[in-house]
Amino acid sequence: MSQVILIEENENLRDLLAINLKTYVGSEVIPRSSASEAIDLINILPNVDLIITQNEVGDEKTAQVLFEYLKENDSEISMIVNGAFNHVDEEKLIVIPEEKDWEKIIATAAQVLGVSVESLEKRVLPEFIPIEIRYFLPLDSSCCDVFIRIKKSATEYQFIKRIHAGDNYSRSLVDKYIEQGLNFFYIPKEFQNNFTNYVSDHLCQKLDEDNFKNIDQKIEVIAQSYDIALKEIKNLGFNSATIQLTDSIVKSMISASKNSPEVNNVLHKVINSKSGYLYQHGHMTSIVANEIAKNLGIDQELITLRLAYASFFKDITFVDNEDLAKIASFETLEKANLNEEDWDLVFNHALDGALLIRKHPEAPIDVDTIIKNHHGTTNGKGFSTGTIDKLPLESKIFIVACEFVRELLDFKEKGGKPHPIVDELYKTYSSKDMVRVIKALESTLRSKAVKK
Repeated sequence: MSQVILIEENENLRDLLAINLKTYVGSEVIPRSSASEAIDLINILPNVDLIITQNEVGDEKTAQVLFEYLKENDSEISMIVNGAFNHVDEEKLIVIPEEKDWEKIIATAAQVLGVSVESLEKRVLPEFIPIEIRYFLPLDSSCCDVFIRIKKSATEYQFIKRIHAGDNYSRSLVDKYIEQGLNFFYIPKEFQNNFTNYVSDHLCQKLDEDNFKNIDQKIEVIAQSYDIALKEIKNLGFNSATIQLTDSIVKSMISASKNSPEVNNVLHKVINSKSGYLYQHGHMTSIVANEIAKNLGIDQELITLRLAYASFFKDITFVDNEDLAKIASFETLEKANLNEEDWDLVFNHALDGALLIRKHPEAPIDVDTIIKNHHGTTNGKGFSTGTIDKLPLESKIFIVACEFVRELLDFKEKGGKPHPIVDELYKTYSSKDMVRVIKALESTLRSKAVKK
């Protein structure tokens, strides 16, 4: 069995690498917390085959210290550096700049240790599959047994059953585990597809029944469904379950404002709900954009549907990091001090969302254009550089709605001195068409004052 020293501060990533190195590469993994600890171990275990380390641990130049030690001692040990590392090409040094690309680290380690690509591709799934705990919030039963995972050692776990297949459970059970810091439940690997379909069917049924006691309950279910759908689509793409769930959510978003006598009441409920930024911004943008369209005299069912789908998919690539969706200008992007991967994600997210919605077989035509344009560019890259006048009217409506809602949410989060958002919009967008759109927004606000 090969021996691998692993230096990684992030506990989740460390566990992920350790379990995969043991399961798929057949390695004994020895965690260490610094270069000096690794060197001490090498001195007593000269048969170590590989070191996997992050570039720096705290103030220590970990990779550099280890690299110099291995060179000075003419060591045969190979080293993989996880993250940016300035170096000259060396036969036994591999640098993987993308810090979170654990699959590439495992594949590279397998190659270094002589494990074939074919055997990795044929690898068997672990016995249990992790499912984010929030998937269980809208459910009251499961189609399969559900387990929690207890850590026994760096590479060994014990799975304990907590929910039996078919049994009802209370929301308080899930809330208790969330309060304790649990992120995942686990299900048997053979139920992975069944569970996805079970969750989708359950949520669709709740959304389509539309027999909620009040608007707050409906918003809670839409928000839970919204988060789950984004995650499933990003991970699995479009299949019958994700398509059905998406369509049910979009219809519910539209009906939530249609069935309420006061649109501002729905906005107020959404902004004060216990839900994530992506959902709040998406649902509120859909409502505001539709109201603007009505005031411009283009109140059509197809436009309402297009604006709702655009609201749903515009920021889907941020599902794993909602804070990135708050960046809406080059200036904010440059000040955010993001790594290269996240910077590219923000810069290209409008294009990525547009390309994704094209794969939805039943999405309304031209939704991809609205998404691609929603930061004011024609190609979906970056932020407005003065090309807004060239965009279609629906895209202009959507841009104003997105910006207005973003400002509302920013004020809700940060507080401070209230400022007239519409006046700021007039300063930012001065073309004839954009002024017309902002005036339509102003008309909406006069007739339906938005609460903060």
